[in-house]
Amino acid sequence: MFDFLHIHKVRRLPELFWQTDLHSHVCPGIDDGSPNAERSVQLVAGMHELGFRRMIVTPHVTDEVFPNTPEIIAESYTRLVESCRQAGVEMKFNYSAEYRIDELLFHFLRTGQVRPLPGGYLLVENSWMQEPANLDAFLFELRSNYGYMPVLAHPERYQYYQRHRERYRLLREQGIMFQINLLSLAGHYDKACKNTAEWLLENKMVEFIGSDMHRPSHLESIRNYLMSKDYRRLEAVAPLILNDTLVQDT
Repeated sequence: MFDFLHIHKVRRLPELFWQTDLHSHVCPGIDDGSPNAERSVQLVAGMHELGFRRMIVTPHVTDEVFPNTPEIIAESYTRLVESCRQAGVEMKFNYSAEYRIDELLFHFLRTGQVRPLPGGYLLVENSWMQEPANLDAFLFELRSNYGYMPVLAHPERYQYYQRHRERYRLLREQGIMFQINLLSLAGHYDKACKNTAEWLLENKMVEFIGSDMHRPSHLESIRNYLMSKDYRRLEAVAPLILNDTLVQDT
């Protein structure tokens, strides 16, 4: 099950500029990421091989598709941690969620069932089809009424923003933080995602970089990126990346 660990031993991985991943789908059996504990262990072992030492895992919370409750997430998270411990895979863990901006999130906010990232950050994502209605008002309410600092997951992947980059600046002016995907920088999705992620970095609009790990092919894409010249370009913006400030572990 650990074939990934024995691939590409000739070339040595560079040192990571940060060692904390804050966006992944490795909790077993509750979203479109890892289907079971065995795969979860494989993915976490691969992340350790890449140089990560801490993972804040973030299962999807999406109305109708992945309506994960705090209890469902906590149970899956416990299985993840215990399975890695039994397999001897070293990793420090914490958990939150990737919250789709929809009615389920509104319900969890009203009933106090939201678990933020350490430090009071909340990882939220838009619909893939269009920006949520009244997004600006919701983000303001998230900060002023609930005390969370919103972090928008993978803004480089929303096509409606790629075509209108001025919207990124407007969101930033409202105090919204951005988390881009390593997979976008690796070119795993498409050129538009890669170019937009690089543009956001160049314009100092990024606070967090996440793996968005779902499956073994993602490990390979990230590994290839870390071995590339493109990765070395991150050194210039590394001091702006806040991943390693999220140090609260279980």
